[in-house]
Amino acid sequence: MNIFKEILNRQNAGQPFILATIIKTAGASPRDAGAKMLVYSDGSISDTIGGGTFEKLVIEDCLELLRGTKKHLFKKYNFTESGKEATGMTCGGQAEVFMEVHNRTKRLIIFGGGHIGQELTRLAAASDFSLTVVDNRPDIIENYDDPINTILTDPEYKENFPTFDSDCYVVIVTHSHSFDQPVLARVLKENCAYIGMIGSKAKIAKLYASLEKAGFDRSQLEKVFAPIGLHIKSEGPHEIAISILAEIIAVKNGMNPRQQ
Repeated sequence: MNIFKEILNRQNAGQPFILATIIKTAGASPRDAGAKMLVYSDGSISDTIGGGTFEKLVIEDCLELLRGTKKHLFKKYNFTESGKEATGMTCGGQAEVFMEVHNRTKRLIIFGGGHIGQELTRLAAASDFSLTVVDNRPDIIENYDDPINTILTDPEYKENFPTFDSDCYVVIVTHSHSFDQPVLARVLKENCAYIGMIGSKAKIAKLYASLEKAGFDRSQLEKVFAPIGLHIKSEGPHEIAISILAEIIAVKNGMNPRQQ
């Protein structure tokens, strides 16, 4: 398997994991230095560092590390029945393993891959966010390459959505007002860190009225940053993207940009 592609997939999905790498070996060892394995919070793995008792012990150490506050662990495993760092094995070799925590990443999910979406991904590429673009146009999706994750949704933006969690920052900048309502209605049901939607105050008021008729509370709608972005008199996709990213960063860092 391509373990680096799997790392990218897990990061884009916002799933925590540990990368365990054999750094050094001596004597008989299940695998050579450089062998890698991903360990997930449920104890499942991708790839292998050799299997058997040795791998089982590494998995246990990885899970303990994932539950704690440390970010990494370097440990020596002796393939002996007794003594310091003994594994209970009898082959007499040794392996040193470096385990590194990759926590759940903050995800920026952009609904709408047009001009603003493209500018926003360029600006956010240098940040700590993993990026996902959702659009209903195949030709737009084709404009994006790794490491940006892409999702082609149905024509009405009603299906094939990404997963959401409290580390998700959602931007709604689709190419038609008719798509914004189903997207916002879906996202409002999730516990996202940030939801922002583009549009004039009149358009937003009309959309909110429609959602209230559909059963959404005003308190839910008031959590949405709309019109999206800091008020810096931005013009054009690039400046609008700057205002959006600045607002997201403010929220991420515990500030309320509405009070600035």
